[in-house]
Amino acid sequence: MMGGRCENPELWTFLESLHCGEFLSGTVTVIERFGVFVALDDGPDHPVFPGVGFITVPELSWRRIGAASDAVQVGQRLSCEFLQFDTWNLEARLSLRATQPDPFQARSAGRPWYSATP
Repeated sequence: MMGGRCENPELWTFLESLHCGEFLSGTVTVIERFGVFVALDDGPDHPVFPGVGFITVPELSWRRIGAASDAVQVGQRLSCEFLQFDTWNLEARLSLRATQPDPFQARSAGRPWYSATP
């Protein structure tokens, strides 16, 4: 565990104040093969990671991507939806995909799933 309420009170308080579905803005700081770190505009610094926000690769886009760098670039400004407070890593888990139109909803709009018409 990264440290709890006692070791990082400012970070813990900030993360506890966030609400699921809330939109947060920030800047991509590092791209890894497993996801993207985001420095949040209103958040404190993380004691270990290069940003308090983190987006896993599946939460970057609705489309299939080979690497996180196919969806975002270091220094890019983002607006993301807050998913959850990761108490183990003291991170805000974010979704960029949630800010994009759901292609499955758009494709099926107005038609039942069993419809034979294109």
